[in-house]
Amino acid sequence: MSNYILVQDPNDLSARFSNKDRLGWDGQELDIDELIEQNLAPEEEEELSEASLPDFSLIEGYLDRIPDREADLITLYYRDRMKQEQIAKLFRITQAAVSYRLHRGIRRIQFLRTIPELSHDQFELELGSKFTDQDREILWRMYETTCQSEIAKQMNLTQGRVRHRFFRSLTRVKELIHEEAREEQVRVQMRLKKNGSLETDETRKIVDDAVNEAINSSKFAKYWTVFFAISDKHFNILHEVSLPQFRDRGDAQIMTIE
Repeated sequence: MSNYILVQDPNDLSARFSNKDRLGWDGQELDIDELIEQNLAPEEEEELSEASLPDFSLIEGYLDRIPDREADLITLYYRDRMKQEQIAKLFRITQAAVSYRLHRGIRRIQFLRTIPELSHDQFELELGSKFTDQDREILWRMYETTCQSEIAKQMNLTQGRVRHRFFRSLTRVKELIHEEAREEQVRVQMRLKKNGSLETDETRKIVDDAVNEAINSSKFAKYWTVFFAISDKHFNILHEVSLPQFRDRGDAQIMTIE
């Protein structure tokens, strides 16, 4: 008979056992995963329209993060105040094509305004020991492009592999926050019991507040917010859609009018 060792993920292993006899257990379980989703949810998207854009600077800083074609049309429309019909005539496309591109571009910017900005150096420092090189690269490219097809092309991977590893990494980010919050929960519970505090609404609130603070102050919190936002309803939001109206009609020659 051959001997072998079956390696288990510690999180999977611990999940098989009850928390009943764990030190600091108070008979009530906080749903930490639900708190993470509530506390770290992306901001509501602010509706951007012509009426709410008196200042072009509101969107100017995001133009280098959307497709060039849309950035140029947005600049013509919102900065140079050209009418859609004028833009359409200038580039020999339909007014509907201009309207679609403008709407798509503004939707991208609305999304980008809701998520925290990330520093690549800090990203590598904080996640370097938690993820493989490939998984970190997928995460960062997802932040830059939010487009699984583009990442698959850049990294010579299948879209299925990109998607699988991205969602697995997102789950891991949540686990890291969960672990920090659970440690703080146990620490506070033990301190209260050591001090002889009875379980009351007040002590439960102290524990709850400590857990919420641990979640909100986690160094991984911003990564959950960013990558959850991308996965939730904006997956591939920055993927550029090719319109027939632009083909062979000077699309590549669109230039910003100074």
